[in-house]
Amino acid sequence: MNEDRTIPANSAPGESLQTLEQNVAAMPDSANAHYNLGVGLAHEVQWDRAIAEFRTALKLKPGLLEARVNMAGVLLQQGKFDECIEESLKALQYRPDLIEACINIGIAMVQKGMYEQAIQSFQNALDINPRSIVAHINIANAYLTLGDLEKSIEHNLQALEIDPGFAMAHNNLAVGYFTKGDKDKARHHVQEASKLGYTVHPQFLSQLEA
Repeated sequence: MNEDRTIPANSAPGESLQTLEQNVAAMPDSANAHYNLGVGLAHEVQWDRAIAEFRTALKLKPGLLEARVNMAGVLLQQGKFDECIEESLKALQYRPDLIEACINIGIAMVQKGMYEQAIQSFQNALDINPRSIVAHINIANAYLTLGDLEKSIEHNLQALEIDPGFAMAHNNLAVGYFTKGDKDKARHHVQEASKLGYTVHPQFLSQLEA
């Protein structure tokens, strides 16, 4: 019924992979060059090579937290949840206000079925930045899984206050209100999600119109 997706914090792609590889060849002792190549490889879904580049960057510059956070994100994509948590915790030891690390831990905890711990990690992220849509949507999903509809709805509404065009929040609100038995509000948010281009699960639509 619910087509929610967790939202990890990822770096944006930069230069072409060929250029990034040339930079590493020209500057093999540059932590930033290895880091940038790691980001490029991650966006090309070359996970193992990306991790190798991030690890090299960290050997050259242990305080390069972007490398550790992005490596944790890749480990998350690979389903290596314990390693993701471990690397994220190491990053937080350097900087407790790294919101990306908190979010990565939370998502990994969700995947491990540790929802209470995930909620705490997402809340840590919101304590750092109360306007983090990523944290709001993920904590809302965790609350929904635990059956706490009020808190799930609350965080989805907060996500919409930050970005009224965030279609996933409308979809999630539709699920929350439907579960509460409020079909009118559920239909409203389904309509809003659809207007914004979100593909609502057909089974959910059928249940909503039953």
